[in-house]
Amino acid sequence: MKIHVTTVRMLGVLLAVLWLAGCANPGPRSRYLEQIEPGSLPNLIAYRGVTNLEIRYPFHGRDAYAIASWSQQHDGTPDFDYRYAVLAFDKQPRATRRSLAKRGTRLVIRNAKQWQALVEEVFEGLMPNEPGHGVLVMVQNQEIALCRDKAGTRHVVKLEEKPADVTIDHAFGQSDFSRKAIELLEKSAKKLEPGQSQFLFVTDEETAFVLIDLRARLIVFLSYPIDPDTQPSDLPGWFPLRALNTLVIRGFVISAIKNPCTMISRGLWHIGSSGAAALEAVDSGVSGDAGPPPPLSTGPGMDLDEWEKQLDELVSSRRYKGQIEFLIDGERFFPALIKSVANAKSSVDMLVYIFGADEFAVTIADVLKQRSSAVRVRVLVDEMGSLFGGGAVPPQSAVPPGFKHPGDIKSYLTADSRVEVRASANPWLTTDHRKCVIIDGRQAYVGGMNIGWKYRYEWHDMMVRLTGPVVGRLEKDYAEAWEHAGLLGDFAYAWVCLFGRTHPRRNEITNAIDIRPLRTSTGHVEIYRAQLAAIRQAERYIYIENAYFSDNVILRELIQARQRGVDVRVVVPAKNDSGVMQTRNLLTANELLRHGVRVYAYPGMTHVKAAIYDGWACLGSANLEKMSLRVSQELDVAFSDPTAVNRLKQDLFETDFSRAREIKEPAPGSWMDSFVKAFADQL
Repeated sequence: MKIHVTTVRMLGVLLAVLWLAGCANPGPRSRYLEQIEPGSLPNLIAYRGVTNLEIRYPFHGRDAYAIASWSQQHDGTPDFDYRYAVLAFDKQPRATRRSLAKRGTRLVIRNAKQWQALVEEVFEGLMPNEPGHGVLVMVQNQEIALCRDKAGTRHVVKLEEKPADVTIDHAFGQSDFSRKAIELLEKSAKKLEPGQSQFLFVTDEETAFVLIDLRARLIVFLSYPIDPDTQPSDLPGWFPLRALNTLVIRGFVISAIKNPCTMISRGLWHIGSSGAAALEAVDSGVSGDAGPPPPLSTGPGMDLDEWEKQLDELVSSRRYKGQIEFLIDGERFFPALIKSVANAKSSVDMLVYIFGADEFAVTIADVLKQRSSAVRVRVLVDEMGSLFGGGAVPPQSAVPPGFKHPGDIKSYLTADSRVEVRASANPWLTTDHRKCVIIDGRQAYVGGMNIGWKYRYEWHDMMVRLTGPVVGRLEKDYAEAWEHAGLLGDFAYAWVCLFGRTHPRRNEITNAIDIRPLRTSTGHVEIYRAQLAAIRQAERYIYIENAYFSDNVILRELIQARQRGVDVRVVVPAKNDSGVMQTRNLLTANELLRHGVRVYAYPGMTHVKAAIYDGWACLGSANLEKMSLRVSQELDVAFSDPTAVNRLKQDLFETDFSRAREIKEPAPGSWMDSFVKAFADQL
C-alpha cells in the first residue's frame, strides 16, 4: 500500500532541515540555491573535510560557495551519531576553498527522490504490524507517529494527528533514525556506488541537505540561516510591559492580595538567607595553603541503613515505595514524555520553571493541546522563568521555515484548547524552580529539564521516571502548588495542605525501592541539610555534577571530606550559559583543585544536578547555590538502593568522567574575581 499523497507532503515538511537563529541574513546567493530544482542538481560539487563541508554551485555565470561546519564527535561515541550545521554564504578566502577542495573528499550527491525513498524505507522498517499500535519517531525536531489503526490501515502522521484508538508502544529518537538510515544506505550503496562511503542528499523542501558518512557512521543535517522576516518585529515593544507586569504587578501587588502570608514569609526568609550566605562567604573556613591530600580511603563507606534512619530525624520528608528509571538527555526524556502524554487516560499535570516559546516547545504545547480534548491537562509555569528564560525573545536556536514565535506561551496553550494554565508569581524575585510532570497519578517525571529546544537537543541533563506510591506524594505537592497559584492563593493552599489526600488509590507496585522526595521552600531546606550531612558522613567517595556551584559551606565540607581520605569528584560545564556562574565555577574549581579534589569540565553545557555520597544518591532540580538551596521552590529525590545507585553511577557519572576533561591545575585569576564571587554568592 502506497503512502497517501498528503503524507508524502508531510514527509517533505518533516525533511525540511532546521533553521538556526543568530546567523547572517540569507542573501541573494542563498535564495538562488534555495530555488534549485531538487531533482536536477545542476552542477553542484561538494567537498567534505573532517568537521566542515563546502558546496560549489553556479551563480550568475561564476562559482559561488556555501560552507558549513559542525562539532567533532566525542571519543567513545557509539556506532552512529548525528549533528546539525548551518550553511553560510559569506565570502570565503580563495585559499581556504582550494585547501578544502584539495584535501577534502568529494561527495556523491543524491537527489531528493532518493532521500525520500530512504526515509520511507526507514519508516517502513519501524512500522508495527499489530493493528491499534504505533511507534513514535523523532526526526529533525518532528514527532511522527507510525501506526496502524484498528482496521490495520497504516498511518504516517504528526503525533497530534494520531488516531485515537492507537497506543504508542515505543519511542525512537533521532539516534535510532540515524542508525536505521545508515544501515539501509550501506546496503544500497554497495549496489549503486561500490567503494563510496559519503553521500550528500538534497531534500524535498527548501533544497536543504543531509550528509551521511558511512565510515564514521555520522549524519549531518544542513540548513539555511534563518530569515529574520519570519519572526515578528514587535517583541521588544511588548517585553518591557510584560516584565513590569511580572516583576511588579504580579510579583508584589497581586501577591500581596491573594498570597499575603507568602509575601511576608518569603521576604523575611530571603533577607535572612542572603545575610547567612554573606557571612559564610567571609568566613568560609578554607585554608589557602593546602598540603598534599591524604591517600584515598579503602573502607566500606557509611552504613546506609543507619544513614536513612538519621535522615528520618533530620528532614520531615519520609520514604515512599516506588520504581525509578533514569532518562539522561533530551534524546531519552522527551520521547518518553510524549509517549506518556499520548497514552494518558485521565490527566496530565505539568510543573516547569521554563516553558519556552521556540519551535520544539511549541511542538510539546501542540501535543498537550491535542490531548486536552480527551483528558484533563494542567500546566503550571514560573512567571519570571518562562518570561526571561523562554518567552521574552524569538528563539535563538533552530526553527523551521515559516515558524512564527507565539509570543506568550501561556496564551498559546489555552487558545483553541482545554488546557488549564497557571503561573506562579515571584514575590521578592523568588521562583518555583521545580520540574515535575505527573501522568494519570501513576507515573511522574522529575529532574532538571524545562520545555525547550536546548533541553531537547543541546544541553546535557537528566530526568527520572517514577512509578508507585511515591507519585502520590508528588501529586499532593502539585495540588498545593496549583492552588497556591490560583485566585484564592494562600487560602486555597492551606486547605489542600490540611485536607488533600497523600496517596492515589490502586498505585501499589512490585520490586519497589525506598524513594525520599526532598524539597527547598520557605522555612524548609531539606535538600541542603541532607546533602551537607551526607558530605560530613561520607567515608569512601563523593561524586557531584552541577551546573552552578557557589555555596561556600558545601565547598568547605567537600575539602574537609577529601582531607579525611574521601574520593571527591566534581563535574561542572566547560561552557556555562551564565558568564557570572562560569567565573564562579572557575573559582570553586580552583579551590577544590588546591585541596586535592578532582574536577572535570564537561564539554559544552551540563545542566545535571545529581550527587552520590557513599551509595546514597540525590538528584533533581536544585543547584548548589543560595537560591536553590535556601530560597526557591525545589524538588529532588533521594534513594540508597544499591542497584539503582550503581546504575546511576555507571550511566551518568562514569560516562561523564570519561567524556569530560579533567582539570589538573588551577586557572589564573583576575582582580575582578572577588567582585564576581560576592555577586554570584547571592544568586
